[in-house]
Amino acid sequence: PFSPQLRVGVDGLTASETKTSDYGDWTVTARWENDSKSLEATLGHGLPFVFFKITGGDAIVASQQTPFIWYRQNEVLGLTMDGKHYGIFAPSGSTWSGSSTFQSSLNGKDYLTVALLPDSQTATIEFFQKHAYAHVTNSMIEWNYDEISSELTSTYTYESELVDSADGNVNETLTALYLHQWKHSDDELTGYSYTSPRGEMKLKQGNVFSTELKFSGILPALPDQGDYDRSQLLTFVKQVANESLPVGPTYENGKAMGRFSHLVHIADQLGAKTERDHFIDQLKFRLEDWFTAGGSQEYSYNAEWDVLTGYPSGFGADNQINDHHFHASYAVMSAATIAQYDSSWASQENWGGMVNLLIKDANNWDRTDTQFPFLRSHDIYAGHSWASGHGAFGDGNNQESSSESMNFAAAAFLWGQATDQKEIRDLGIFLYTTEATAIDQYWFDVEDEVFPQNYPHKALGIVWGSKGVHGTWFGGEPEFIHGINILPITSASMYLGRNSDYVVENYNEVVAERGGQPTIWKDVFWEYLALADPDLALSYYLADPNYQPFDGESRAHTLHWLYNMKKMGTPVMNIFADTPSYSVFLDKEGFLTYVAYNPSAAELLVTFSDGFSMTIQPKSINTATGDTPVSIDKFDEKPQDFSLSQNYPNPFNPVTIISYSLPNSGEVTLEVYSLLGQKLASLVSNRQSAGTHSIQFDASSLSSGVYFYRLKFDDRVMIKKMTLLK
Repeated sequence: PFSPQLRVGVDGLTASETKTSDYGDWTVTARWENDSKSLEATLGHGLPFVFFKITGGDAIVASQQTPFIWYRQNEVLGLTMDGKHYGIFAPSGSTWSGSSTFQSSLNGKDYLTVALLPDSQTATIEFFQKHAYAHVTNSMIEWNYDEISSELTSTYTYESELVDSADGNVNETLTALYLHQWKHSDDELTGYSYTSPRGEMKLKQGNVFSTELKFSGILPALPDQGDYDRSQLLTFVKQVANESLPVGPTYENGKAMGRFSHLVHIADQLGAKTERDHFIDQLKFRLEDWFTAGGSQEYSYNAEWDVLTGYPSGFGADNQINDHHFHASYAVMSAATIAQYDSSWASQENWGGMVNLLIKDANNWDRTDTQFPFLRSHDIYAGHSWASGHGAFGDGNNQESSSESMNFAAAAFLWGQATDQKEIRDLGIFLYTTEATAIDQYWFDVEDEVFPQNYPHKALGIVWGSKGVHGTWFGGEPEFIHGINILPITSASMYLGRNSDYVVENYNEVVAERGGQPTIWKDVFWEYLALADPDLALSYYLADPNYQPFDGESRAHTLHWLYNMKKMGTPVMNIFADTPSYSVFLDKEGFLTYVAYNPSAAELLVTFSDGFSMTIQPKSINTATGDTPVSIDKFDEKPQDFSLSQNYPNPFNPVTIISYSLPNSGEVTLEVYSLLGQKLASLVSNRQSAGTHSIQFDASSLSSGVYFYRLKFDDRVMIKKMTLLK
């Protein structure tokens, strides 16, 4: 996976072990020591630098082959080996001896920096030199979810110490942003970039950058909208209601609980109270068994490793700390389902405290709680989780089932929402929104910017630190390779339908690799295909009535899912709501269906970014279909040349901002109208240059209600709704 090119050390230092001296959210400091000699190295995701502290001897930088030395100016060396370029930066006034093994006293100082350079230009190494002495001492992320705009802002911050202020050096580091970061950041970038297994990385100058992502909402379940045979659906529910949840390992038992969780909502929609309560009681019984010490199932806390492990275990969750977020996702999702119907059971004084511990074990959001590490499973800089507890592989760590990682994020969100714990709710939003963006790029490569040119597959089964594999840990069947990053299908799976063309292409690759329609996990793939083509998915289901359900699925859930998707249509990912539990769908006739859930005890008014509003009763899902067909653009991260943005904030009182983009200069008018078509305000009426423009609209003189704003640019017109709430 890699071949060493440079070795940095201290003259005379030999060390038998590597210790962790310090760490941040995505940086770490390693230490080697022997008697009076020591070496520390600070490195991290995105950093082109490694920062060294050296005591007890001269610094040694040894190349594994004779390098080409293209820059040698006192304390700075520029080297190239096998097409890789390095800068070596000693303290000012230092000198280096040697031509392949370099040695320096560091002018009596104790620091050194080595950088991987994007090229071998003099201007490049001199640019890096200005930043090489800002030694990074910490890294930290903060996230904020804005409910009104449905926007998640993640701020990445380095702390640094300027160890050498000579020659105009600055206390700002350089960091290379991954594709999932720079595509969603407004921060100014340099012109430098790197090639990586995750696509192009672009270099940023400075200690802070932010990303902005839209949260597309999560419902606790699909609504009751499908034109299914209700008696048939009830029969399927009753069949499973004869079952009980058996004792089993964390993962297998979790999937069984997840299956029952689906059926709680479906039974409730059918008015099948006896069956609904059976499923809830079974979930309670099994979780309470898990959460009680002793007996056939339990969780045990290991203080040496700061870990909570369920027994019986499996897949190395106990002895390697593997897959904790996968296993916990199903249990937390089940607890969230119970909480929607029994808040007393979910209180912290009862069983809710154990659910919080289970979430913290996998992804602790509370830095002050040292029982568990901060975000154990989630790699903050990589934007997704890892599954191996130790990560001790030549190719780095790995994650197979990105979708089960998303199941954890959704479960944390739903649990936090149901129990009114906004910190946990927002943790779920952060994990879900960030990882969905990374999955699109690194598992699915939906924009063809990551996988190697002419790579023959549409999806990876496993993402490794330094590679990707079209395979799995447990078998080479095409259904396994593609399906492991799809299951479980839940109301939180809408992110998989963000690009409908890709869904069809991915499904078709399974068919091509299989040499026909899927032969295993059929229901999972039908549900997945329904995110893009519900009619076709339903036709496959109806043609195969004797299919074998996936062990985490039920006939009732598959029937309910397929007919709901057929009725409502495919998910719309560019209409947002001012509440976090929602989804929007577009049917083939062009009608929108709006769905939102109100977890609170009071009536809730929900307004969508296209201006549509509806009221939702407490603890209820409400569904409404627009009475006018609309045209919805496909989800596209790159805005159109001519575009009119949704006003912000929306709803507003009384001031809002309207923004729009022009591809070239031209005549522009921007006007506000009532629902009856009466012009109420003229905001712009002149010729404007190309670019993005914003204008403030003050509605102090208007009453609450829905209004239109109309942008005309030459012969093109765009109209949007906005809501004034006083």
